[in-house]
Order: sequence, then C-alpha cells, then structure tokens
Amino acid sequence: MDFNTGDTPLPDIIILTHKLARDYELGAEVVRALRGVDLQICRNEFTAIMGPSGSGKSTLMNLLGCLDQPTAGTYWLDGIETSNLSDEQLAAVRNRKIGFV
Repeated sequence: MDFNTGDTPLPDIIILTHKLARDYELGAEVVRALRGVDLQICRNEFTAIMGPSGSGKSTLMNLLGCLDQPTAGTYWLDGIETSNLSDEQLAAVRNRKIGFV
C-alpha cells in the first residue's frame, strides 16, 4: 500500500482498497463474494474490472460505489476512509464523487 505520512493515501490515488471482503449470509450458509481485494486506482487512470460470472465484479462495484459496506478491509475514496461514514455522508459521497456508466 502506498501511504504518505499518517493514515491517508497519496493525493493521486482516488481509490484504494486493502483486504476488502464481503460475505453474505444465506440461511445457515455464508457466501464469500469477495476475499482480500487490494486495489489501487490513480486519478485520470482508466480501469476495467473483468472476470467470469460469479467472480465478484458487481459486489466490488457496489462497494466502490458506496452502495454496500464491506465485511472486512478498508476502502479509501479520494482520501476519505468510507467505513465510518453515516448513511447521510455516504449519500453525499455518492452524489459528489461517484458515477457509473
């Protein structure tokens, strides 16, 4: 992971995840949709998320879009650590910083 001083990512990194994970409970069964995703995307960088059906692409996009919260790990979006944000703060982040095509 690239960090400058303290716990905030370098300014040119717009998305940074560390050991991001998402589990879903289906009755007594736990489905591990994502396991330990480390991702770094810099400002003005083009990135494609590709993989076979069921590989976790939509789950990752939901996490990156602040539509869902990870079970474990850390997600920084434009210097903001998202796990402690309230629903209202997440809505503001989605409104100002995120767009899907």
